[in-house]
Order: sequence, then C-alpha cells, then structure tokens
Amino acid sequence: MATVDQGKTEAHCVLTTPDNRFLYIPYVKGNLALLQYRFDATTGAVTPLEPLNARPPQGTGPRHLVYHPRLPMLYFTNEQGIGLSTYECRPDGQLILRQNIPVLPEGMTNEGLSASDLEITPDGKFIFAGLRGHTRDFDRITRYRVGEDGEAELLGLTPADKIPWGLALSPDGEYLLVSATTGATLTAYRITAEGDLKKAASLAWDAEISDLITRKQP
Repeated sequence: MATVDQGKTEAHCVLTTPDNRFLYIPYVKGNLALLQYRFDATTGAVTPLEPLNARPPQGTGPRHLVYHPRLPMLYFTNEQGIGLSTYECRPDGQLILRQNIPVLPEGMTNEGLSASDLEITPDGKFIFAGLRGHTRDFDRITRYRVGEDGEAELLGLTPADKIPWGLALSPDGEYLLVSATTGATLTAYRITAEGDLKKAASLAWDAEISDLITRKQP
C-alpha cells in the first residue's frame, strides 16, 4: 500500500498499465497535469518518474483514460479541450504526446461543454467518449477509429440524452452503454462494423446516476 500526496486538487482518475508496471494520474482545470509513476504490484509501492509531469497541452484537461489492448498507446478525453489526446508509452513509462484531436465543428466554442468518460473496444478498433452540454443543447458521443499504428481519427458525433456521463461496454463488446445524469436514462447503442452507434434500447431511471460497470453473468 502507498500514499502519494502531490499537493494538488482536481485529480480525476488512476489506472495502471496492462502490465501493471506504471500508473498515470490526470488533473483537470486549473491544476492541469499528467503525473507519471512506476508501480510495484507486489508491494504496492508508487515511485515518481523523472520527469514526473508529462505536461499535457494547455487547455486540454485530461480526464479519463483507456489503454490500447495490444499497442503501447493510451487515450485521454480532454475535459476542457473537448477532444481526445493520444499518447505513446515508452518502455521507461514516459508518455509522449502523439495527437490532440479537436471534435467541435469549426467556429464553435467550448463554452458550457466538457468531455466525460471513454471506452475502447476489445479489438482496439474504436474509441467512444462522452461530450456533456452543461449549458447548451450539445450532448454527444464522439466516435473515433484507431489505426494500426494506434493513432485515432474522428469518425463523428452521435446525439445523446442530456449529460452523457458514464460509458461502459457490454461484456461481449458489441454494445456501448451510456448513462445520462440529467436526462435520467440508460441507453444501449449497438456498435456497427464501421464504428457507428445505433440506438438499441433506452431505460428510464433515477437522475444523477453516473458511472457504469458491466459484468458477464455466470
């Protein structure tokens, strides 16, 4: 077990690499940072890398992350930048920025908007991320295709219920589930072979339900 206090607020998530050797902690808003650590899965020890901060570009705000299932690549939603950042993970754990992908139509500002959760399909071909229209009628699921080199390209935006917050894939990877915290719905989208999302079903439930976890029935 280990405790690390960097004296910063607005850390948003932590997730170890698939090989359990490193972990990364993104910070949003005014405490923008992307901190990098070596992780010992046997003892739980957490050791800062040098440099500690991968220094994400100003205005991005990395929020949630996913790892590519085969390549040394990871992906962050940009809470303030409203898009996707892709990073390469070097053998020493250091992150190298490869892409910063904007998603808003040309001329549209990010005022009143923020990105939320994201998921990558088990085959590593597609990434989906939430876009929350807090004060604007612009709630979307952004869709990306991932190339053989691990870099992503924007496919498009799918309308969603109000404030799409939590995303999760069905255990078979064929459906994307999305919670809408203000719209008070859980929606299932079928993922097509081209990376499109087709609405399959929607369930009304309590407002403010956010994060989702799916599991395979025994």
